[in-house]
Amino acid sequence: MEQMVAAMGDSTKVPTEMIPRCPHCGAEAFPWVRGYGNFLEGTRYQREYQKISDDIENHIQKNDQILFVELGVGRMTPMFIQEPFWALTNNLPNTFDVMVNKEYQFLPEQIENKGVAIKGDITQVLDDVKAAL
Repeated sequence: MEQMVAAMGDSTKVPTEMIPRCPHCGAEAFPWVRGYGNFLEGTRYQREYQKISDDIENHIQKNDQILFVELGVGRMTPMFIQEPFWALTNNLPNTFDVMVNKEYQFLPEQIENKGVAIKGDITQVLDDVKAAL
């Protein structure tokens, strides 16, 4: 990486010959970050997304209670877990959201009566829940 940055000089491009390639297919390596059109949106993601969507819809149709549990979800990509859970909790009856994170204790105002945010170590929190049960 240091050599790539040095080779860039004042430019914003890495010399083509320095871009790592897959040893199997020869394809160019790319950062696995949002914005490249491939961050978590592959076929497996789509398949799993559909499964959970169908499961939630099934429970909604049966008027079941739904508990959303966020374990260690940070603030880097809230649009993948937190914001959908918050929106579902806010908009659906019989839902509750439990968030556990060792660094954050944030609960949106719109779901403060349908959720709880716990700032703590996940292992300790789960041990405490187990002991209470």
